[in-house]
Amino acid sequence: MIVTNVRIENGEGTARLTATVIWEDTRRSPVDIYFEVPSAFAGALVEEGNSFLVACVFPAAEAGEKRIAVDSYVCPRLRAGLEMILRLFQRWYGTGQRRIALESAAVAYRRRPGPAAAAAFLTGGIDSLATLRRNRLMFQPSHPEFIRDLVCLYGINFDSDDSPATFARAMDVLGRVAEQSDAILIPLTTNARRELNPDLHFFRYKFHAALLGAAAHALSGRVSTTFIASSHDIPNLMPWGSHPLVDTNFSSADLRIYHDGVELSRLEKTRLVADWDVGLQNIRVCTANWPGSNCSRCEKCVRTMLGLTALGALERSRSFEPQLLTEAAVRATQIVADSQATFYAELIQPLRAVGRSDLAAAVESILATYRGETGIRGALKQLDQRYLGGGLLTLKRSVGGSGTAGEPERRAQS
Repeated sequence: MIVTNVRIENGEGTARLTATVIWEDTRRSPVDIYFEVPSAFAGALVEEGNSFLVACVFPAAEAGEKRIAVDSYVCPRLRAGLEMILRLFQRWYGTGQRRIALESAAVAYRRRPGPAAAAAFLTGGIDSLATLRRNRLMFQPSHPEFIRDLVCLYGINFDSDDSPATFARAMDVLGRVAEQSDAILIPLTTNARRELNPDLHFFRYKFHAALLGAAAHALSGRVSTTFIASSHDIPNLMPWGSHPLVDTNFSSADLRIYHDGVELSRLEKTRLVADWDVGLQNIRVCTANWPGSNCSRCEKCVRTMLGLTALGALERSRSFEPQLLTEAAVRATQIVADSQATFYAELIQPLRAVGRSDLAAAVESILATYRGETGIRGALKQLDQRYLGGGLLTLKRSVGGSGTAGEPERRAQS
């Protein structure tokens, strides 16, 4: 893959950092990849190759490209970080994970002028809201890591990418959060996911944080520190596209990237948001409607409503319709991946503690279904544990293999 003609293009009310991507070992047509902002933020765009190397390296490796050559400046620190992630993915995902040579133009480093500034990505979800809230509790405005810019990235949400009106509404919803947090909301649009690799499984396990890192580098004329909110907490870390061992390696000499909040469980993050009224009133987790009104019925809505119920905060939030959270609604919810199951498990005892044993029982039921603890399979598993100490399961894994990261999710989607 060759990444060439890195340039800034000014349109009517917009500015784009653009590069042309030419596939070498794959039968695909050249394509322009871009990161676009309103003209007011044109000065944030940096005409370098960092953004495009981060955006292209994993799709190129996945497609079987032997190299990725960027004919623009790329920070050596960033290139070393990407090499580390490629080795990590090889460890996580097996020998099928391809290696790829990273090449860039021999351009001398030039220190960028301007003061340090911090940014974070904001979606309206629990993770990103908790990162912002904790930042405000930790840092005074004079501190260089006080978040001044909130980036809303459009182009990586699978359900609403074909509905630009939803992104326009984000400026109203998330703009209120930014205004009351003394921060500036920056809308940023990219076509990188759609054009380079639109596969959902690839996005979740290899591409998630790379797109955020690429966007951060695009804005590095304005931003020197960026926070990416953690997806999981320490006890439940798993191979994933955003991870403490991944995100920080998207940093360069000019841009430090933090993986923020890994020490907090999802319920602890929800508590931070529940105790912050502007956050509580502007939670947006419903992927189908993002960032519009939550449907209060989908898996993400139900999961978030359960957390708020466990904290006694659901009735105080205008973000959901509390009457739709019933035992039947929870039992109808389907868990399809370990990444979801970890969030439900921590809700059972807190729900019982606030007198919602009905919801706790429903959560236990859907977890049991996901883990294969119901029906004939569940009965066999219980017999195996009681009389054979789990020997049958151990034998099955030794004969058939334990699978690769994300296997439960792939089964559910097939």
